[in-house]
Amino acid sequence: MVLAHAPAQRRLWLRIAIAGSGIAALGLALLPAVPLLVRATLGLVGLASLAWVAASFRRPSTRTTEAYVEADDEGLTRVTQDGTKSILRWDAPFGVALLASYGRPTGLLAFTSPTQTRYVPARIDARSETDDELLSRIAVLADLDLVDGIAHDAALSSSEAASLVRFVGERDQDALGRVFASDGRRAPIALDRATLAVGDRSFDLTSQLEWRPLMFHESTGQAAALYQATWIRQGAAEVVLVAPMPASIVPREANAHREANGKLGRALTRDLRLLQAPAESPPAREVRVAIDRPFMLAVRRVLDDAPLAARIAIEPPSRPPPERRGSLA
Repeated sequence: MVLAHAPAQRRLWLRIAIAGSGIAALGLALLPAVPLLVRATLGLVGLASLAWVAASFRRPSTRTTEAYVEADDEGLTRVTQDGTKSILRWDAPFGVALLASYGRPTGLLAFTSPTQTRYVPARIDARSETDDELLSRIAVLADLDLVDGIAHDAALSSSEAASLVRFVGERDQDALGRVFASDGRRAPIALDRATLAVGDRSFDLTSQLEWRPLMFHESTGQAAALYQATWIRQGAAEVVLVAPMPASIVPREANAHREANGKLGRALTRDLRLLQAPAESPPAREVRVAIDRPFMLAVRRVLDDAPLAARIAIEPPSRPPPERRGSLA
């Protein structure tokens, strides 16, 4: 079953056929034996055909290639001119999330498993109301460097992306929004709506737990880095997920706010709120676990949705009361 296909070759042949018809019409229009009215009509048809072909080459559109995503009894495969590459297998755990950003027409479908992460570019700017609702449920706000890096890659259309997500959901509904990752030591991290597993520590998201977002600076020699982190504690289990702070998350273009619309836009706006965090001292290294930067907000969103999770805030250090100056007698 082919789920998404970009027929570049057929479009090229269509352009050649229309251009040939236009040239033929212009040739007939130059024949003296053809009545004047017919010659004028043929001339207009020929010019219009050639103008359409010229405009089709200049028109900015989704880049088309012979790449496509194929589904069979074993899983999903991406097929390109260079060969085939497995995206996921049905007989192994997997998840799918959409990494998107404000004002960008293209996002990334991230297919994750305990052993790999595969990205498939997808257009998100011309989605129907139904597709908008579906994609908003798995969307995560991503930094611009990641999204802009695939701006010129061949991408699925919005409808193709939604069809692919629906097909995956039919195989495993719980896979929608699920994330698999690993830390710097390749210890597994797994996230769904009920459980967060970090190495040998497991957090039940349906039970009481505490969490908070934070950011901190840390210096190594003369270099300083800014990190985002999420602290989580449940009973005796405690962890601080850490990732580099994204360089840029919101575009500066004046029209960006108009493009972040619909339910998908509201989901990204919520993630922007979850990104905000107070600055704190660096957490102890023994509780830190590195996580891929694109998935930090996926963790915070699930924690924010957890019914019994309490987001706590650290009280700022109290300031000493101002000295009272005695009156001069």
